Amino acid sequence: MPTAHHHPGSFRELFVVSLPLIISAGSHSLMNLADRVMLAGYSPSDAPPGTALDVIAAVMPAGMLHWTVVCIPLGTILYANTFIAQFDGANKPRELAASLWQCIWLAIVSGLLLIAFLPFAQPLFTLAGHSETMVAQETAYFNTLCGGSVLLLLSNALSCFFSGRQKTAIVMWVNIISVMINVVLDYALIFGNWGLPEMGITGAAVGTLLARCCDIAMFSVLIYLHSRRSEYPLRSTWKPDAQILKKYLKFGVPSGLHYFVDNSGFLAFLFIVGSLSRDDMAATNLAFSVNAVIFVPLLGFGTAVQTLVGHHIGANLQSAAIRTTWNAIRMGIVWTGVAAVLLVFFPETCLQPFLAFTDPNSDSGPSIESILPAASRLLTFVAIYSIFDALAVVFASALRGAGDTLFPMLITMLSSWFVMTLPAWLIVRSEGATIQHLWLTCTAHIMLMGSAMLWRFLSGKWKKIHLT
Repeated sequence: MPTAHHHPGSFRELFVVSLPLIISAGSHSLMNLADRVMLAGYSPSDAPPGTALDVIAAVMPAGMLHWTVVCIPLGTILYANTFIAQFDGANKPRELAASLWQCIWLAIVSGLLLIAFLPFAQPLFTLAGHSETMVAQETAYFNTLCGGSVLLLLSNALSCFFSGRQKTAIVMWVNIISVMINVVLDYALIFGNWGLPEMGITGAAVGTLLARCCDIAMFSVLIYLHSRRSEYPLRSTWKPDAQILKKYLKFGVPSGLHYFVDNSGFLAFLFIVGSLSRDDMAATNLAFSVNAVIFVPLLGFGTAVQTLVGHHIGANLQSAAIRTTWNAIRMGIVWTGVAAVLLVFFPETCLQPFLAFTDPNSDSGPSIESILPAASRLLTFVAIYSIFDALAVVFASALRGAGDTLFPMLITMLSSWFVMTLPAWLIVRSEGATIQHLWLTCTAHIMLMGSAMLWRFLSGKWKKIHLT
């Protein structure tokens, strides 16, 4: 275990624990990017002109809608990282094993319940004012992902057994293998290669679900092998535990609500952008896809911070938790700062991958090349808010690791809806509204979030919370 060999709260400890999670999260962001790069070049031969833009414009709002409906149970389940980390730090193996089982049960039950959202997707996309062709693409992508939500939730639940105990290299290798499988399946199912059916945007979603099945199989085998030679009583703690479930609801649900209010605000923002024009939606999709390559690794970094802070607090090492957080801030600022420089000075280069599968001789109407100038301008906004994104992710993760989940949820709700979404809704209804005006509200929201999480951490109120 890293903390047994490295000084608690040191750069080295943080690096050893976080690097596999950063690579793991980064591999998933590259997987999503690969999805969109392939979809950017997909247009059926019998499709009407402009279908390529409809597909690339549809994948972001549909994906965000799925993320929004799944993030409350997912955020609750991922809070197992904190419980497992604190029980690991306090040397309570039975409680640790029971915590894993509770998040497995939560994953199965909540994943099946999410199927109830399937009938509402098409009416919601239609209500947003999107074109008929775009609504059809959005609905197909969302319904496929939502129908398999239990796979996403269960794979994340199983991963907590390793990430919560700082065995992050295992999570990294499982995810890398899964991503490689996903990319191969996407290439086959989107375009109909190797004798498989051409499924377009639905094929991208099916590839993701099949890769999640591989995740579950690999994690299950590894947990079984580990339980045979470890002190964790996994076989005797499988029953639902009311006491631990109550703690999940008390601390995990606010963590899930934090994700929900943030993502629902961004989803509403995307719907507003989509009502401005299809091209603005497609350009926004490209910009956010590039942003994800920067942001998603931060989420892996945040998981490491949450795990280490939880472990140190469980071991009664509060000063080490503070050192971990500030070291993480330094590393996060370096990562996003370098990325911001690239986005400002080389925006066209950052967008070049989206041309990989496009056909320059196609006569199927407007293509990705037509929206690259607009997407390049939007990358300037990404560069401006990226450092504040790092502040928000690291400090919010540290607060969650300490059990302070209510404040991040409340400030996220207020900022995402009253600083970003509501102003964007008012702007789009005014004369002369542009995509740049809408992105100003998004930038203001993220800058406020980073500042607010910094203030909360400095206040020290998280030091009075006890989970174990």
